Amino acid sequence: MAPTSLRSVVFLVLTVAIVVSDAQLQLSETFYDATCPQAASIVQQKVNAFVDADRGLAAALMRLHFHDCFVRGCDGSVLLNSTESMLTEKEALLNKGSLRGFEQIDEIKMELECACPGVVSCADILALVARDATAKVGGTSWPVFLGRIDGGASFADEVNSSLPERTDNFTQLVARFARVGLDARDMVILSGGHSIGQVHCGAFFERLYNFQGLNITDPAMDPEFAAMLKVQCPQTKPFGFMALDATNGTFDSAYYLDLLTNKGLLESDVALLSDPLGVEYAIRAVQDPMAFLNEFGWAMIKMGAIPALEPYGWRRHCAFVEPKY
Repeated sequence: MAPTSLRSVVFLVLTVAIVVSDAQLQLSETFYDATCPQAASIVQQKVNAFVDADRGLAAALMRLHFHDCFVRGCDGSVLLNSTESMLTEKEALLNKGSLRGFEQIDEIKMELECACPGVVSCADILALVARDATAKVGGTSWPVFLGRIDGGASFADEVNSSLPERTDNFTQLVARFARVGLDARDMVILSGGHSIGQVHCGAFFERLYNFQGLNITDPAMDPEFAAMLKVQCPQTKPFGFMALDATNGTFDSAYYLDLLTNKGLLESDVALLSDPLGVEYAIRAVQDPMAFLNEFGWAMIKMGAIPALEPYGWRRHCAFVEPKY
C-alpha cells in the first residue's frame, strides 16, 4: 500500500482520464478486478521469489519497464524476439547483452495465462514488476494503473534514438524525456532509478582514464573515489561491473548523495548537477529521502502512462506476436 501522501497525489490522477489507445481505453487500478483479480498478487509473489534468489534482478526488472516505455510507448515491445522480417529492440546496441529478466517475465506470463487465459497484457506485467521489484529492495510501493494494450511490432533501429544515453548532457536528457511527455523534473527523479543496479566499467572509462581525450581522470571526480575505481575497474577489464551507487542493491536516495560528493559514475548522472534544478532536487532528496521515494513512485506512474504508438492486442506469449484476439 502506498503512503497517504502518494495516495493523495494519485487521487488527483484518477480525476483525469489517461487515454492510451484509439479505443479510448482508460488505465485503472481495478482494470483486472473482474477478469483476473489475482493478477497483482501472482506478479508480486513471483517477483519476491526472483529477487530473493538474485537481488540484482530488481534493477534489471525495473529497467525493462523504462526501456519498454521510451520506445513505442508502454506496449511490451521490448520483450519481442526477432523474426526473419523484424530485428527487434532486444538486438539494439543499447539493449543487447545488457537487458535481462526476460525469462522471469515469461515465467510470470505463463502463470497468469494458467490462471486467467488471454487477459493480462505483457505491458501491464512490466509495470507491475517494476513496482514490486523496487519495493522489494527498499523503495516505496505505488498504485499501478492497468489496461495497457501490447504492441505487435518492435524495431532495433528505433532504440538508440529514443533511450537516454550515458554520455548525454542535461539538455539532451531533458529533450529525450520531453519526447515521451516527461518534463525535466521527471527526468531528475527517474534518474534516481540508478540507485540500484550495476554498470560495465567501460561505461565510465573515459571519465576515469581519458577525460576529454587528455589521458587524465575527470578532475571533478573525488580523488579517493577515482583511486578505488581504478583498482576495481582496471583498463584491462572493461566488462567488469561496478555498482551505480554506494548502497548497491538498496533503493534509496544515496544516488543523489554520491552525485553531490563527486562520486557519480556516468556522464549522464553527473550532468544532473550542471543545472540548478538537478542540484536543488539532489539536495532535497538527501535531506528528505522519503519524499524522493514517494516522488519516484509518482514519476513511474506518469512514465507508465506513455501511450503505445501502435496498440495491437493482448499477447498470450510476451516474446511472440499472435493473431489478434
